[in-house]
Amino acid sequence: MTTDRNDNHDPATVDPAKVHPKPSLGANFEVPTYPALGFSTKSRVWGDKSPSATEPTAPAYTAALRRQILVEGGHRCTFCGFYSERNEVHNLNDIHRDVRPENLRPADALCHGWQHLGELGEGNAVVAYLPGLSGQDANHLQRTIMVALESDEASLREEAKRLLNWMASHRDYANDAWGTSEPAVFASALIRHGDRESRAVVFQDLAVVFNPGTFAQHVASWSQEAYRNLPVGRWHQVYHDVMNAPA
Repeated sequence: MTTDRNDNHDPATVDPAKVHPKPSLGANFEVPTYPALGFSTKSRVWGDKSPSATEPTAPAYTAALRRQILVEGGHRCTFCGFYSERNEVHNLNDIHRDVRPENLRPADALCHGWQHLGELGEGNAVVAYLPGLSGQDANHLQRTIMVALESDEASLREEAKRLLNWMASHRDYANDAWGTSEPAVFASALIRHGDRESRAVVFQDLAVVFNPGTFAQHVASWSQEAYRNLPVGRWHQVYHDVMNAPA
């Protein structure tokens, strides 16, 4: 309402026809909490001594600077908001020589992988067609799957495997449409055609599905951090409570 916020009103006495919402009401809903998560890859630099590195290797990128970026970002991924002490540092413009603090942000290992298609390595990931699933949700789901794969409960591990295989099976759609599901091939295309604005359209509904074997150390940290208050053993009960919540 456009009335003074210090005025006290009985809602029952308010005439709805005379209520005029402030023009700014709800304007923040139009601004996404996190930027869209799309494909990218590291800029190629002649003579790069660490071509497969996903974090900066420039002399000016010190341990102190890395710690500063992570602390200032609250150890939360700039793409999905996931908190982890093992989060990495991402170069916003993909140029790893550019280590100005304003060009550096914390990034979860999975979201960071989307920005480094050319550095993922053979067999470590595939590109899959997963329409209707945002990149952030795809990564949250994969992270949960990876934690479940380390569970002591055999049935939960099997469920996690089936779900991961279902996600990975959608690489067949990428193969049919693009002729490949290899991240490195997509990275080569990005280098040749680096128009960032068109990537969201061209690669819409594509996602990176990772091989969980490359994230063993991260999984241990995730289990102790994000999943400490919601251990795997309680997931079935949480699911039951959500699905059977009173109307």
